[in-house]
Amino acid sequence: MPDLASILLRRSVGSLDSGRSRCATCSRSPLVGERLHEMDSGRMLCDLCLWELPEEERQAVRSERVHASERQLAVAPRAA
Repeated sequence: MPDLASILLRRSVGSLDSGRSRCATCSRSPLVGERLHEMDSGRMLCDLCLWELPEEERQAVRSERVHASERQLAVAPRAA
């Protein structure tokens, strides 16, 4: 009989990764807080792969920070 907990865990981890952007060079999913850079060609590169390029090729069209989730996190005042 299959272990239900491990099956559910595998499915939940797989669903988290399914919508995330990946680096076109190393296929790595950047961590929360890292940046993805879109190049002229449309390729998305992580910070690590961007800095491996020669300096004249490091011109990104846009850069975006990877967020923890699609929706904004609530910011509430701290209790005293």
